[in-house]
Amino acid sequence: MRRRLSTSAAVAACCALLLVPVLPAAADDATPTPTASATPSPSTTPDPTTPTTPTTPTAPVTPTAPTTPTVPAVDLPRRELPLKKGHFGHLVDVAQERLAWLGYDIADANLERQRYGESTQAAVKKFQAKFWLPQTGVVDRKTWNTLREMANPLGVLPLRCTEVSISLCADKTTRLIRLVVKGKVKLTLDARFGLPGMDTGEGVFSVNRKSRDHVSSLYRTWMPFALFFNGGEAVHYSPFFAADGYNGGSHGCIGTRDIKMAEWLFDRVPMGARVYVYRS
Repeated sequence: MRRRLSTSAAVAACCALLLVPVLPAAADDATPTPTASATPSPSTTPDPTTPTTPTTPTAPVTPTAPTTPTVPAVDLPRRELPLKKGHFGHLVDVAQERLAWLGYDIADANLERQRYGESTQAAVKKFQAKFWLPQTGVVDRKTWNTLREMANPLGVLPLRCTEVSISLCADKTTRLIRLVVKGKVKLTLDARFGLPGMDTGEGVFSVNRKSRDHVSSLYRTWMPFALFFNGGEAVHYSPFFAADGYNGGSHGCIGTRDIKMAEWLFDRVPMGARVYVYRS
């Protein structure tokens, strides 16, 4: 009887458990548990409370022109007149040869490089003064033509000057006197001849008297380093020529205007040396 009652009680207890309703558990706090869908996704919209740095506009890029390589200036030989300081080339060389033949000093550096330097310019000015041309130091057409006329034939002397061992060749056209030794020109000097009516004699003569410190007995003028060749006519230093240039003339003598060269010539020309006076 007891066993039946126990069994019945057990069944009744189980049924009671099955009929009790299941209540939800109380939460620990009032904050609901967020779900995955409640998490906001990142947004690209800027926060209106955060100031943004203004963007500097980019200047447009200007295309650069391609760089042209710099070509250095080329100094070309002068091929036409006029010729002046700084020029070089064949035409300068021709002018220098003619000037040198006429007795003008050209620096070796100018000659070797065919360059119109200071010595060439100085020679041109002297030539222009001698032949009554404007003293510009520039070889223009008129100077060129006169230079060509006076220098021709270039380097050629009359036979009367070269057929003897030593001679003085006096050219009235170019107004020069040259010392020629064994056919070679050793010295060229500017010369001034007699005035009209007192013309220096032309022809072949010889030195017949030398006077180092001569004074003319007729005109009472100083005639140092005199080489007499035709009566009272002599080659000598002339202080008047040195002072006045070609603005005047002699009484028949051949005057030079460089006293040192006159002395040099006097000491080297012997008695009996030929003197040839001519027009080229």
